[in-house]
Amino acid sequence: MSNDEFPAFSVLMSVYKKEKPAFLDKALKSIEDQTVQPNQIVLVADGPLTESLNNVIEGHRKNFPEKYDILKLPHNRGLGFALQKGVEHCHYDRIARMDTDDISVNNRFELQLKAIEEEPDLAIVGGKIDEFLGNLDRIVGKRNVPLPNEEIRKFIKWRNPFNHPTVMINKNAVMRVGNYQANGKIEDYFLWSKLVIANYKVKNLPEVLVHMRVDAGIYSRRGDYQNVKQIIHLRKILRKSHIISTEEQYIGDLINWA
Repeated sequence: MSNDEFPAFSVLMSVYKKEKPAFLDKALKSIEDQTVQPNQIVLVADGPLTESLNNVIEGHRKNFPEKYDILKLPHNRGLGFALQKGVEHCHYDRIARMDTDDISVNNRFELQLKAIEEEPDLAIVGGKIDEFLGNLDRIVGKRNVPLPNEEIRKFIKWRNPFNHPTVMINKNAVMRVGNYQANGKIEDYFLWSKLVIANYKVKNLPEVLVHMRVDAGIYSRRGDYQNVKQIIHLRKILRKSHIISTEEQYIGDLINWA
């Protein structure tokens, strides 16, 4: 499909030294094989990388030199900070997020851009994921999400309503609410909440957009003490912004501390 039918967009990824070169290679290939191609692929190197990771990146960059844009941070600062700098570095108003160990379905960007054509004021367009173990033929789970704006506003009171690696975001909207911040391991939940508080329109598509690898430590964040502290801090912001009531804040705090 011709890219001329859709607005230009960027893809944003962050990579650090502990990630596996083979997984990164497959993730990048899934971007390059899309039915609608990105105009820019921003790779944020979150601190120095291994030789193997650099070789993978360089191999892809040589094949698509006009697309790849490598931003190197001198020290590892974490995903929130890396994405903050990456958003600032993206040339286009639409930015598709992608993780370095996942695989996008080949028409993911086409589906999201069509949704944006229908609703140009969307600040976030996400979708479903399925989870695979080792190989794509070993699907072990699926993460469904609320679809329309109204359901997302209800869902965000209790849980993150977006699968982060699936989203396509509006750069202008993201910058207006303060961009990504270093909010522990829930930098995405904070950002979505700020957009919802600011009454931006958001949406999830009913399709699976990304195959998520679950044998690469994806569940390590669950139950993390610092993560719980960040969630409770976020819930205070949601209450002050009248997204949740005092009672809902109290119930949510009890659930998160349990």
